Amino acid sequence: MRSAICILISETLRISGGNRSRAARMLGLSRPTLHAKIDKYGIKCEVTVIKE
Repeated sequence: MRSAICILISETLRISGGNRSRAARMLGLSRPTLHAKIDKYGIKCEVTVIKE
């Protein structure tokens, strides 16, 4: 279960471009709850910018 949660949060952060507020809304969580889960599971919040 832990890895599924980590993957879901990580992918949502990737899709949102690292925007935690947007990711929280997409997941149906409050921003503080998302931050708590990121801290609890040690999820890395790295954003890769791709220039076209």
